[in-house]
Amino acid sequence: MFTRIAEQPLRDKRGAAGRRLPAILALALGMTPCGRCCAGEGREWTLSPYRVQCAVAVDARVRPQAGLEAELVQFLAERVEAVVSPLWQLQLHAATEAGVRRQCFDPVEIAPDGLSAEQEGFDKLFWLGVRARPEGFELTCREYDAYLGRWGAAQRRLAPQSSFLKEACFQILMDAFAPLATIDVAPEDAAHVRLIFKGSELPLRNAGDLLAQSGEAFQPMVRRTDRTGELLKNGIAEVPWTYLTASERAAALDAADGGAVIWQARVHSGMRRPFAVQRRGLVQQVAIALRYSRGPSRVRFHARTDKEQSLAGYEVYRAADDGPAALVGKTDRQGMIIVPAGEQAITTLLLRSEGQLLAKVPVPAGMPDVLEAPIADSIARLRAQAEVQVVREELIDVVARRAIMMTRVRSLLKKGRVDDARKLMMELDELPTSSTFGRTIEQAAKRIPPSGDPTVQRTIEKLFSSTRELLSKFLNPRPVIDLQGEVNSASAAPPPPAPAGTRRGTRR
Repeated sequence: MFTRIAEQPLRDKRGAAGRRLPAILALALGMTPCGRCCAGEGREWTLSPYRVQCAVAVDARVRPQAGLEAELVQFLAERVEAVVSPLWQLQLHAATEAGVRRQCFDPVEIAPDGLSAEQEGFDKLFWLGVRARPEGFELTCREYDAYLGRWGAAQRRLAPQSSFLKEACFQILMDAFAPLATIDVAPEDAAHVRLIFKGSELPLRNAGDLLAQSGEAFQPMVRRTDRTGELLKNGIAEVPWTYLTASERAAALDAADGGAVIWQARVHSGMRRPFAVQRRGLVQQVAIALRYSRGPSRVRFHARTDKEQSLAGYEVYRAADDGPAALVGKTDRQGMIIVPAGEQAITTLLLRSEGQLLAKVPVPAGMPDVLEAPIADSIARLRAQAEVQVVREELIDVVARRAIMMTRVRSLLKKGRVDDARKLMMELDELPTSSTFGRTIEQAAKRIPPSGDPTVQRTIEKLFSSTRELLSKFLNPRPVIDLQGEVNSASAAPPPPAPAGTRRGTRR
């Protein structure tokens, strides 16, 4: 059955009639097409309720209670009517088919083509299972969002007392509910976006708690449709390496926002510009709440060009807003690391190797699956870095020795010790020149196999090109040539005259 939209006075801070009229007219005239409207189309989005179907199954064989399943269905219908309506238009039923009951107790991901025709008409699908145990009642609930084709994380908990069972079922249903919001991007602020929540302009009793809370994490998505509004094949994708956290309620910027619930959200991303600033009619930027239980997350780092090439032994740091990054640990042989839950819902990890920052990866706390992190890194880049480091260390040594020897040559010339200066110039000429280092660099470059990743290959080429630039800067042959000219001039000059009062070749 469907829950009935409560007929009660609609409250509005701007006045009683300011908000009631557009909402009632929208509902009465059918302006809210089951939540499948185009995101971002003004108030049609904020006035659209979620059409929700929930199947409930109870296995009370360990603790037999006659009529428990029917009582639970009735309680949830009344509780949703009192708290969530009109945000939800709920169809709630007891699961009778064996397959549906199995899905309630062990909710697995079903392919979109595996849903029934009836299920395809809803925005949100929930499966709620209650199984009696000796220690209490085990509750399981999972959500499927049809708008984004996304399965939420399975919520599980234990209700130790039967007196709190019904309320615990309602709470786990609310915890599994992942609200949707369109993403409004401000060109002048790349660190924040605005979240405009679906259905938030309906007369909600407690919109703040239902739709978002401070610090809650959201997954941004991109949804592409054709000109008729139909979803394109593979038209839904996550915004890569990007998450959002709700920070504070924001005021509406213009009249088009109406009385919608809007939150400012902080952007956590490993990309410079994860969102498109200009709105495009066929591309929608939508965020969905991540209802993960707070806990550790597992991240596996591997080479971008080869998933089997694990990045083992790399240092992983937790970035901090106001202080130095803290070391989490090193990746194991599989490139895996366990990230303990921090104070925030999103942790930004810094991956380092040989002192070089390779990647910045945001990770949500409590992520149930392993987060695969392909990194633009390879053995070729590390070998290139090692080769270049050796050349640069040798270059520093030669530059320092050359400067010292040139200073000594000039000092000898000032003292008139031309022969000594000439001998030292011969030693100076034996030092490696820029041509010698150039050949060394070319040989080192040939020893490095080309990388299949264009980003890595550009990094390798930049390492060698910047080293070549150092040669022309610090091993310029002109100063040595000029000094050799000074030595030659001193050698060709006549010897200085003998001091006055002395006679050569005579002896008294």
